[in-house]
Amino acid sequence: MAEREHGYGVAVGESSGGSIYGDAGARRRRTLDAAAALLDEGGYSALTIRSVAKRAGTSTGLIYQYFADKQDIFMALLDENIVESTKAVAALPRDRGVTALVAAIIDESARRWGRLGRMSQVWRDAEGAADMERESLRAVHDSGTRYDEAVLEAVTEAAAKEGRVLRGETAVLPFLLSGMQGVAASIVNNWASYLDSDEFAQFSAAALTRAVTRTEPAP
Repeated sequence: MAEREHGYGVAVGESSGGSIYGDAGARRRRTLDAAAALLDEGGYSALTIRSVAKRAGTSTGLIYQYFADKQDIFMALLDENIVESTKAVAALPRDRGVTALVAAIIDESARRWGRLGRMSQVWRDAEGAADMERESLRAVHDSGTRYDEAVLEAVTEAAAKEGRVLRGETAVLPFLLSGMQGVAASIVNNWASYLDSDEFAQFSAAALTRAVTRTEPAP
C-alpha cells in the first residue's frame, strides 16, 4: 500500500519501519494511521475494528490489545490533535499583538481540525455520550484543559505586549474559544463561500480582540 498524507498524524506506513509484530509502539501507531485513513475516505461509519485491522495489515486481536473499541481509537486520534494544537499555540509569537495571534490560532484550528472536527460531530451523533469513566475520554478532557490554558497564556502575553489586558469576566475565555472554533468551522465548511477566508479570519480576530481585551490604564 502506497503511503499517503492525511490530517491526523504521519503518513500511513511511515512509522512501522518494517514488521509491525515486534514493536508495540509501531503497532499502535499503524493502527491509528489506518483509522485516520479510513476516516478520511469513508467517515466514522467506515471505522470498524475489522476495517482498521485489514487496513493496518494486522489482526483484530492485536487491535484489541490497545483499544477497547472504535470509540477508543477515535478518541486517541482526537487527543493527538488536541496535543498538537496545544504545541502549535505555545509556539506562536506574542509580539505581533492579540489580533494576529487569534488569527493564527483560527488558521491552525481550520488546518488541523478540517476533517477531524467534522468527524467529531458525526461521532457524537452516531454514538451519543461515551462513558465518562472511559480512560481515553478523560485523556481528551485533560488535553482540552491544557489547550485552553495554552490559549489563555498566549493571549494574555500578546495583550501585554501591546498595552492591553484581558477583561476580567469569567466568560471571556469560553467566549474566545467558541468564537475561534466557530470561525474555523465556518472556514472549513465553506459556510461563507462569498468571503475570502483570510479576510474573514482577520476580521473575526479583530472583533474577538475588541470583545475580550481592554487598554490597560497608564500608571
